[in-house]
Amino acid sequence: MDGLSRVCFFAGLISIPVSIAFWFMNPSFGADTFATITDEAMRQVLQQAHAERWGIFVGLWAPTLLILSGILKGDR
Repeated sequence: MDGLSRVCFFAGLISIPVSIAFWFMNPSFGADTFATITDEAMRQVLQQAHAERWGIFVGLWAPTLLILSGILKGDR
């Protein structure tokens, strides 16, 4: 289980900058959903909110994976 513990640990560390990147770089997941919105200001606001939600979602991976790493290693 030591190998899986290390994978979870490093995945948890990597998910921190990925979360920040998703928050600020506005990922285009679900971009087709916003294509139907004709009001440009509304589209930008919704895209920003979408990016923030993705950032928070990926940001929740870090503590989960780090805790899982500790459990798998036996550091309870």
